Amino acid sequence: MYGKILPTILDTKCGNIYREERAVAAAVAADVIGSYIAGVWDFVMPPVLVFNLLKNKRRKEGFILNMLFTKKLALETARDMAGNDAGKDEALQKAEEATGKVLAADSRGVYSDKIRQKQLREIELLTVHYHRLIMSGGKTYEEMVKAAYPGGQGYLEFVRKLNQAEKEVNHAALSTVGKNDSARQFVGKMEKSIEEIRRLDADKYFPGAAV
Repeated sequence: MYGKILPTILDTKCGNIYREERAVAAAVAADVIGSYIAGVWDFVMPPVLVFNLLKNKRRKEGFILNMLFTKKLALETARDMAGNDAGKDEALQKAEEATGKVLAADSRGVYSDKIRQKQLREIELLTVHYHRLIMSGGKTYEEMVKAAYPGGQGYLEFVRKLNQAEKEVNHAALSTVGKNDSARQFVGKMEKSIEEIRRLDADKYFPGAAV
């Protein structure tokens, strides 16, 4: 067991983690949403929401919420571990149930079990990371990162693993659309944007450590 943390502190930490993840998603949306091609986004990624969005603002919000889908599930899992003294496997069952419901509700055959399994691996990776942040001595996101990953090498390794896990989710999703160059170009640009934003953040948290 991991031990409990006071609710008020837990709320603060989880809130700061979520705001950071949303800020990253918003930055990526601002960078790539101009590449949106009508009809592509509906099929590129798992249908967590209906993405045939017409207005730019709504497209960006849909993009952000889609990016946050796995992050929110992982954060809820880490919160359950820290606040309710739940083990990781026990806490992850809720994420498995949530993604299972999305799979069952998909009538278009876009969200495959292959995508779901890749997402669950990403969620597990994020859960361990978020739990480590929550249980660290910091409160702001930057303080948590620095306290959880002294020296920064562990954080850089996590970022590399996260980038790869997200690429595997994207690859699984793209396999459902067949030969669609526009979709692949869009996802490629998105992945480059995410990696650059995370590289800059890592350099800010641990100057000179980022590679």
